[in-house]
Amino acid sequence: MPTINPNASREIDEAFEKFTGFQKKFCIHLRALIHKALPEVKEDWKWGPNFNVNGMVCGVWGFKKHVKLVFFKGSLMEDPYALFNDGEDNTGNRSIHFYESSVIDDEKIMEYFREAAELNKQGLKPEKKKIVVEIPEELQRALNKHTGLKMYFDKLAPSHKREYTEYITDAKQAETKERRIKKVIEMIAENRKLNEKYEKKNRRKK
Repeated sequence: MPTINPNASREIDEAFEKFTGFQKKFCIHLRALIHKALPEVKEDWKWGPNFNVNGMVCGVWGFKKHVKLVFFKGSLMEDPYALFNDGEDNTGNRSIHFYESSVIDDEKIMEYFREAAELNKQGLKPEKKKIVVEIPEELQRALNKHTGLKMYFDKLAPSHKREYTEYITDAKQAETKERRIKKVIEMIAENRKLNEKYEKKNRRKK
């Protein structure tokens, strides 16, 4: 069973009370609908307010111009009323953005809550998409000259590969690109990441 934050309800109360516009009204209303649709739901806090029935069902949060209702297994849901309007490229999540002029259809939204909870009860999970990172030809040629580095690079997480490749492809001049490729090869050899200094700086702040 997932661990539930024992202070979640209080934290959600405080978070929603900080909103001053339509966000507050919508967040409070959606929270009430979740409890009405799913009497067994447990309030939790992970990445913000979320609601749990055998796992995370959905999350609610307000932004400057909209309120976001995210279903963490939305890609498996039927979406019979075509309410999802965000997250199509995401492996699992699908979201509904409510704007100040939006009208919440209570019955339809509660139907979505129940379907999402049922997916958790059945233990269904979205299939993870394999993330493919296109490697610049110049970097690929440089890596091919160093068998050990190529093997190491191939095992890196897609996010780290993307950092290296974007660093190179962002270069406008050929000379700049060449310098960056050389730097990347050196960093890979030393097992260093591009954003390492920023991560260390952030850790010191905590």
